[in-house]
Amino acid sequence: MTASLETQPAIKTPGSTANAFKKGFWAIADQGLFAGSNCVINVMLARWLTPTEYGEFSTAFAAFLALGVIHTALLTEPMLVYSPERYRDRHRHYFGTLVYGHLLVSLAASLVLLAAGWYLGAQGQHNLSVALYGFAGAGPFILLLWLMRRTCYGQLNPKRAAVGGVLYLVLMMSGLAIVHHFLTVSVTLALTIIGVSSLLSAIWLGYGHVDLRPPGEMFRDVTAEHLRYGRWATATQILGFIPVNIYYFLLPKLATVEQSGALRALNNMFMPLLQANTALCLLLIPAFVRVQGTPEGKRLHRWSLLILAGCPLVYWIFMGVFAHQAVNIVYGGKYVQYSGLVWILGIQPVIAGMCGVYASVLKARGKVNAVFWGGFVAAVGAITLGVEMTRLYGLAGVCWSIVITYGLHHITLWLFSRNMKWRARSDALAEAEAVAETEAELARQLPEPV
Repeated sequence: MTASLETQPAIKTPGSTANAFKKGFWAIADQGLFAGSNCVINVMLARWLTPTEYGEFSTAFAAFLALGVIHTALLTEPMLVYSPERYRDRHRHYFGTLVYGHLLVSLAASLVLLAAGWYLGAQGQHNLSVALYGFAGAGPFILLLWLMRRTCYGQLNPKRAAVGGVLYLVLMMSGLAIVHHFLTVSVTLALTIIGVSSLLSAIWLGYGHVDLRPPGEMFRDVTAEHLRYGRWATATQILGFIPVNIYYFLLPKLATVEQSGALRALNNMFMPLLQANTALCLLLIPAFVRVQGTPEGKRLHRWSLLILAGCPLVYWIFMGVFAHQAVNIVYGGKYVQYSGLVWILGIQPVIAGMCGVYASVLKARGKVNAVFWGGFVAAVGAITLGVEMTRLYGLAGVCWSIVITYGLHHITLWLFSRNMKWRARSDALAEAEAVAETEAELARQLPEPV
């Protein structure tokens, strides 16, 4: 007779909790290296540029990110869902196909930035125009590095991405040191360093893992699947962009451009942590794909929440206590008048960690529309509450608005994922009952013992 359900051995999946968090170490290392490198650039620019110049740079950076989220939605995010299963044995051809998609999307993004730079230059906003031109030139290389790094996550191999992070850090810091020694660092030179470092690192990450001669049927299949997934994902990514980045466009109009730079400076204090959470969430998507509907998935969910929300909580308290000293040291006496806002803005990574876990669960199950509605609620909150609070209270109102809209986002995702969890449990229970009934029927058909 077959063994009972209780005595069946547990099936160990590649996305088990222990395996996911072992790889999570490398994901954090990878994101820490890249985020640390870019944080150095941001901090140096905040120290060397005037508050007005840095504010204009921050606005141009937000414009680049607005186009970058479309690149992520059409290429990177679907890749994380499809590469673990659909294209498991065809990774090299699959990633090669995505490189061609990257060329099309990044070229379109650069043309938009060039047009925006030309228009603003004609309006007399020279510094903002130059920054947009810089992002138009460096953008395709930056986006290529984003894509190549994420291919490592699609293969559940963040260790390779971390090694690429070391290369990126060395190139970035070497270039910055050389330029600073011989020249005055400017926005244009900084973006040149970022672009060259990104290109060389992307080539290293893709070497041996990307085949630029994929078969024609793969082009058609990948295009169809990514466009199908990307319809919801693009709208979701844009909505996710609004609650955090809309203020870089609002502050220059409703308050001062200097406060736009101050917001970027304060966010720099938390950006490595936020990006580490993002890296772990990207790793969680394929992990949740593999363990959905299993007890291992439930444990993975709980540990993810504990780490992605608990670690930022400790960091928030520490930064809040030493906010004045930290801002003073990092920015050489600039932006100290805004250091008290760290207590408010520091809640952002805590809630963002929870949002990331629930969004990863929903994406892994293909419920991108649910993630869309979470972003929609947050975006509406940012546009309505955010605009009014920015107008009335300036940067302080912005910080409160960011925290409130993140909270609304989390509640919405939690409600959707809660329903998904109950459905998954019901499905698992129904499957267990069906197996039990089959075993009982087989037992009844066996001959009676002599």
